[in-house]
Amino acid sequence: MLTVLDEDVVVIRMFGDLDLGSAASLRTCLAEAVGLCTPPLIVVDAEGLKFCDSTGLSVLMGALNAVRAAGGRLALSGAHGRFARMLRITGLDTELPIHDSVIAAIAYLNKPGD
Repeated sequence: MLTVLDEDVVVIRMFGDLDLGSAASLRTCLAEAVGLCTPPLIVVDAEGLKFCDSTGLSVLMGALNAVRAAGGRLALSGAHGRFARMLRITGLDTELPIHDSVIAAIAYLNKPGD
């Protein structure tokens, strides 16, 4: 995972698998990201994600709750394949906005009034 700050938005880029073995790393990145900006605006970029299991989805749901509790917003970019299908099947795609690119997700998070 790679975390970068793009002005007032934290971007977390995922690579490889998001499963039981890597979930703790994402959980740590997300917890740190919540403290970087007030309110926290976070994009999780899934473009490089190859696999995600239910543990990974659980981490994302927990992060969504933590970000909202801190008055911020969380968005996804680059969700594709089985991961995108899992988001639709679980309904997480209705709670977690999904965008085609990091740039689109940042624009969404910076849009006033949302």
